[in-house]
Amino acid sequence: MPARKHIEALVFDLDDTLWPIAPTIHRAEKAMVEWIAGNVPDVARHWDVNTLKLLRASLIAANPALRNDVMALRRGTIFAAFEECGGSATQAEQAFEVFRAARQKVEFYADSLPALERLARHFRLGVISNGFADVHAVGIGHHFESVVSAHEVGVSKPDPRIYAASIRQMRLAPQQMLYVGDDPENDIVGPRQAGLRAAWINRPGGNWPETLGQSHFPDGTFADLGSFADWMLAAR
Repeated sequence: MPARKHIEALVFDLDDTLWPIAPTIHRAEKAMVEWIAGNVPDVARHWDVNTLKLLRASLIAANPALRNDVMALRRGTIFAAFEECGGSATQAEQAFEVFRAARQKVEFYADSLPALERLARHFRLGVISNGFADVHAVGIGHHFESVVSAHEVGVSKPDPRIYAASIRQMRLAPQQMLYVGDDPENDIVGPRQAGLRAAWINRPGGNWPETLGQSHFPDGTFADLGSFADWMLAAR
């Protein structure tokens, strides 16, 4: 992609791009459940994973936008579960804060931090995320001059307004920015429709989804961030 020579900023997804999200969420949920057991035993006795799944589904059915606003969905599910189990809103907020704190304890992919260090020497870096990881809490905030989160701007990927927020913060033309992420729709199609370039970090090695077609195919596909960094820096 010769046009990558004109890229000034790289904007990153976080979950499943810089670290795996499933073990992070598992640890955070475990910490929250342990807190509930130790502090709200009456709720703990009625706490049930299947009930949580049903509550989550009902919240999404009532407000489909929550599917991509994971902070609002997580918080709403916890509050609904506490109400269902006879707990208070104050206790629900405390449980959510336990979850949110544990959510910041991520384990990076081995290639992530070295790639960020290399790229930060040559590009301006930003973040757009539907999740609620805090880049400062996880120790990488110094790399990023722009952080756009769904729960803060009120819309989530692939809504074009969330990419527009990053474009405004970076004060660049969209074609001077390249988005980097793992999700074909949120991290490739959405940014491309907003005018950005896009690179797909395809760690599992899967095929491009046929349902998304070829009109917004990624500018490059990579097995990890190390190979992506090699590709970008080769054009400098």
